[in-house]
Amino acid sequence: MAEHATKAFTTKPNSSIALGFTHLKSGDISAFCGAGNTGAMHVGSMFTIKTIEGIIRPGIVGFAPKEKGGFGVLMDIGANAECKPDVLLQLGEIGSLYAQHVFNIEKPKVGLINLGEEETKGTLNTQAAFQLFKLSKRISFIGNIEGRDLFNDKADVMICDGFTGNVILKLVESFYGIIKRRGFEDDFLNHFNYEAIGGSPILGINGNVVIGHGVSNEIAIKNMVLLAYRMAESNIYLKIKEAFSE
Repeated sequence: MAEHATKAFTTKPNSSIALGFTHLKSGDISAFCGAGNTGAMHVGSMFTIKTIEGIIRPGIVGFAPKEKGGFGVLMDIGANAECKPDVLLQLGEIGSLYAQHVFNIEKPKVGLINLGEEETKGTLNTQAAFQLFKLSKRISFIGNIEGRDLFNDKADVMICDGFTGNVILKLVESFYGIIKRRGFEDDFLNHFNYEAIGGSPILGINGNVVIGHGVSNEIAIKNMVLLAYRMAESNIYLKIKEAFSE
C-alpha cells in the first residue's frame, strides 16, 4: 500500500491488480474490483483500458446517502485534487449519466458544490465552471449547492474537485465512527458506513472498475462486487463513451 503507484504497477506485471486489468482489457471479465492501492488501481485504469476519447480526466465517484432514501452521486473524491472548469463540467456530465443509468434517475439534478448559492461566489474555477454548466445541454443544472445540501434532495449529482470531495468523504467516514462508538443507532446514519456501498467507481475509462476501501471487510467486498455487477449490467462506460462520441 505504501509503494509508488506507477512504479509498482509497471514493475509488477504478475500482481493481482495488474492481472485484473489484463483480464478486463481482453474482455475475459466485465468488471474489476480491488481494495488494494488506490493509486495503482487508478494508474492501471489509465495504462491498460485507457481514458474514453473526449474525456479530459477520469474521476472517482463517492456516494452521499439521502434522507428520503437512496444515494446521490458525489465526484470527484480524489482522482483530481485540482480541477479546471472544463473538467468540472465533464464530471457533471458523466456523473449525471451514472445517476441516470445505474441509479435509474430519469433526469438527475446536477449541483456544483460551492461556498454560496450565488453564481458569483467561490473560486475563479467554480465561477467559470458555473457558466459552462449553465450552457450544457447534457445535464439538468440547478446551480450552486452548499455542504448542507449533500444529504437532502436538492441535487442528485454533486460536483467538486477531488480535494474537496476527499475531505467530505473522510469527514463522513469519521462521523460514522463517532456515532458508532457512542452507541447511537439510526437507519439513515448507518448509510454513512463505507460498507453500505462497498466501493468507488472510476468513471471516464473504457471499462467497469471499482476501488474498495483498504480496510474492507466481507460485507464491503460483497457490496463492491454487487456495485460492479450493476455497472456492468447497465453498460455505463459504453453509455458515457457513446455520449462523448456525439
